[in-house]
Amino acid sequence: FIRGGFGGKTIFPSKVMGTEGTDDFAGLIFEEATKRKMDVFFGLYTSNLCWNDGDVGTEIFKNRYFIDEVWSRYGDYPAFKGWYLPQEVDCERLGFSEILRGLSALCKDKTPDKQVLISPFFKNNVEYKDGKSPRENVEEWNRIFAHGGKDIDICAFQDGTAPLGLMDDYFGLMADLCKEYDIAHWVNVELFERDVRQMYYPIPFSQLKPKIENHKKYAEKMISFEFSHFLSPQSIYPSAHNLNNLYKNYYLK
Repeated sequence: FIRGGFGGKTIFPSKVMGTEGTDDFAGLIFEEATKRKMDVFFGLYTSNLCWNDGDVGTEIFKNRYFIDEVWSRYGDYPAFKGWYLPQEVDCERLGFSEILRGLSALCKDKTPDKQVLISPFFKNNVEYKDGKSPRENVEEWNRIFAHGGKDIDICAFQDGTAPLGLMDDYFGLMADLCKEYDIAHWVNVELFERDVRQMYYPIPFSQLKPKIENHKKYAEKMISFEFSHFLSPQSIYPSAHNLNNLYKNYYLK
C-alpha cells in the first residue's frame, strides 16, 4: 500500500482518523496475500502530497497513533513484511530528513523486526531547470541518509526520473551509496510513459524492456508502479493487456 491514509481517507475503518465507516480493504488484501504467501508493505498516513508544506511535527504525531492502530489490526498476519513511508521527494525539502528519521523510528519502535521501505525520485538535469547531475543527486542523498537514514532498510528509486541514457550513472552511484549505509538497493520500475503529459498511459514494451535489463546490473529487487493500471490484464487500458502479454511472453516463457 502506498498510503494507508491520505487526508481524510483510509483503507480500513480507522478510529484514529475518524473513518469508522470505511470498508476494510486492507484486511481483504492481508487475507488474500497470506493465502498466497505474499508480502505486504503498509504505507503510513500522509496529510497531503506536501504534508502541509513541511508540517513535520503534525505528520509524525498523527502517524504515531496510526501505526499503533494498523499494527493492532493487522500485525498478526504473516504477510505483514514492513512499512512504507509515503512522503516521496527528490531532495532535501519540506523537512524530509526529519520526516525520514521520525517516521522510520516510530516503525522500528513498534516493530523492530519489520523492514522500512522508501521510494524517492531523482531530480534530474533533463526534466528540471534546477535539476542535479547523477553525482549531485548522490551527494544530496548522502546528506539525507546521514541525517535520517538510520532505520531505513530498503530504498527503491523511481526509474522514470532517470533518463535511459544516464541510468548507469544514476543507479550505479546510488547502489554504491546504499551499500555504504547498509540499505538494500531496489528499483521501482515505472510502468507508465512519462513523456505523455496530462494523462499517463502504459509504457511500450520497447521502453520497458531496456529499463528492466539495465536494472539487472544494480537492483537487488525490482518493484513496480503501477501494476493495476498499466500492466494488469484487468486494466481499463487495452494497451495494458497487450503489455501484459508481451511481458509474459518475453520474461515468463
